Amino acid sequence: MKKKILTLLLITLWAPTLWAQEHRPVLEPDSTFSLPPLTYRGTIAHYPSLSHLYSPFGEWALHPGLNASLSASAIIGLGRHAASGFANSAAFMYANNLAPRLSFAMGGYSSFLDYGNHQMKDTGLTAMLNYRLNTHWDAAVFVQKSMMQPRVTPEMWWMDDIGDKIGASVRYSPSPSFSLQLSVWDHRRPIPIE
Repeated sequence: MKKKILTLLLITLWAPTLWAQEHRPVLEPDSTFSLPPLTYRGTIAHYPSLSHLYSPFGEWALHPGLNASLSASAIIGLGRHAASGFANSAAFMYANNLAPRLSFAMGGYSSFLDYGNHQMKDTGLTAMLNYRLNTHWDAAVFVQKSMMQPRVTPEMWWMDDIGDKIGASVRYSPSPSFSLQLSVWDHRRPIPIE
């Protein structure tokens, strides 16, 4: 029994996420390629996002070409409402320039979470189109379509990046390490199950 608990604890502490690109800033002053960030699960990132509070993985900045994000983790809860479970996700996006200042990305994602009596499955498609007005201004449109109707229990209220989204954003970047973004979107979340 102790061996199983130790193994589960080690897996929980070491929950790797693999990215298929090197880490670099989203905006590069000498580049016309620019896209809004995604979550590590391949869904449209928005702020404030409660998922970022519970995940150490942060944003997924795309580079031109094929991008992949894979994650797997083991979860253990201790105390009065103790439970355990597993989660995994896979996302693949293809990104490129359509014109010197026009960038696009399209792809799909799949997520699975099993924790105690609760399960959440979501699979969908994501697409983005971004126009770089100049070195400081970007305008983007995005859509995320869930192919499933994910079942979300009230205990999973923090899963706020699932469901259908359509929207637009404008971003001002005075430097490569700082930006301000205004986004407007329609988000159709699944109705929580009781």
